[in-house]
Amino acid sequence: MTQSNQNMTMTAPSSLDNDTKTLYPLVIALFLSYLTISAPLAVIPLYVHDSLKFNNFWVGIAVGTQFVATVLTRPYAGRIADQISAKRATLQGMASLLIAGCIYILAFFAPVSMILKFVILLLGRLVHGYAESLLVSGHLTWGLGLVGQARAGKLLSFTGMAMFGALAAGAPLGLWLYESFGFYAVALLLISLSLVSLLIDIFIRATQPHTGTYPPLKQVIQYVWRFGLVLALQGVGFACIGTFVALYFKEQQWAYAGYALTFFGLAFVAVRIFCGHLTDKVSGFKLVKYSLIIEAIGLFLLFISPRVEIALLGAVVTGAGCSLIYPALGVELIKGAPAQIRGTAMGVFSACQDIAYAIYAPVFGLVALYLGYPSVFITASFCALLGCLINIYTRKFALQTRINP
Repeated sequence: MTQSNQNMTMTAPSSLDNDTKTLYPLVIALFLSYLTISAPLAVIPLYVHDSLKFNNFWVGIAVGTQFVATVLTRPYAGRIADQISAKRATLQGMASLLIAGCIYILAFFAPVSMILKFVILLLGRLVHGYAESLLVSGHLTWGLGLVGQARAGKLLSFTGMAMFGALAAGAPLGLWLYESFGFYAVALLLISLSLVSLLIDIFIRATQPHTGTYPPLKQVIQYVWRFGLVLALQGVGFACIGTFVALYFKEQQWAYAGYALTFFGLAFVAVRIFCGHLTDKVSGFKLVKYSLIIEAIGLFLLFISPRVEIALLGAVVTGAGCSLIYPALGVELIKGAPAQIRGTAMGVFSACQDIAYAIYAPVFGLVALYLGYPSVFITASFCALLGCLINIYTRKFALQTRINP
């Protein structure tokens, strides 16, 4: 072995370790950014229902509007991350978070009617969804540029822990601020955390976009949609918990409404910590199959819960079931996507989950309005089982399909 080869052998692992360590501040910034998404998520239903005096259908509209904006801007965010700069996409998303926070403050303080306050709130939700799209696509593409495909499972596990760890912390934090100070305090939290995240990400090195031919978006969607449909059906459970669990607990006169999302998030993160390594070692489709069954069981527990302890257990089981689905499917998806379009592919993939949030929040709002809150959880349980069946179909096609620029 030549001296140069020896040097390459000695320095390559060190370089990889350094790039892996760079993920830590990136993940911390994503965690803080996602707190700005999770804290309002628990508060928006209460603010719209109790303060603005709109019914459950409009609660679903207020929650789902953010996800509509996220879905519509995912391809745009992925293209920026792939073709221009993942760092630029991320910082642009954080700037949009600041704007969303300012609009929320306006919605609270503006001396206008409740209807106009609601319209201003919806505008803030649209900007918030645009920001989320850029943040997720930017961070994922940035992280892949730092560690490469070999560590894709680790990256997706880390980012998932950051996002759902933020859900665990954000729900009670948002509710505490809302109950103690009002909705404007949640908006101020959004602005301050955005600034801190911005300061962290500014000092992380940028990665160069991959060169190569970019296929039409239609071709990317044709490859991704099967994976995305499974992810969307998984996301129904979280959409129902995030939108209606606080109102469900309030109707039942149970305490700890904010802690249902906390327990969901803690279980989610715990599974990622202790089992996240499996996404780089075990078939992603096998992990998804068992995860969706566990999620369905958790949602069923929420449906039948006679008291708060069973409901909280259902949230824990649901969180554990949801935990590995995104990274497991993401690793399988990346195997068939060329490097120069992985940001776009992951953006379209993530958008499918946002579609679930955008559609099912208002749809399940009508279900809750006419059939009661428990009905949304049993319906979400059936959606998870349907996802389990489609996962089998997706595995067969994934073995034969690849995006060809």
